[in-house]
Amino acid sequence: MNGATHINTDARLKKTERLRKRKDFERVFERKVSFRGTNLVAYVLTNSLDFSRLGIVTGKKVGGAVKRNRMRRLIRECFRLNKSLLGTGLDVVIIPGKNFPTTFKGAEEEFKRFIRWCNARRAR
Repeated sequence: MNGATHINTDARLKKTERLRKRKDFERVFERKVSFRGTNLVAYVLTNSLDFSRLGIVTGKKVGGAVKRNRMRRLIRECFRLNKSLLGTGLDVVIIPGKNFPTTFKGAEEEFKRFIRWCNARRAR
């Protein structure tokens, strides 16, 4: 391997685990089941798949391109690491707010609050 680190491809966020098409985003927004956290809003819709999918919407109001891209990377990483806690069969669209944390620890805390909310709703 010549000093290169080996990446376990099973741990990556696959393309199939991302919402990519406009119609998928619109379907989730139409349902209007939402979580309003301190620094993020999340819309959730059940799907018939064996895995959950993530979509992220960041508008220009939250900051410049560097900040928006950082938020998206943090949210994707939180999803990737905690998708087992979230469960399967959900389409999730996350909209970070202006004060969304730009550290991994802060982003993960916010994401885990959302996961607890999802699991509580499923338990009902």
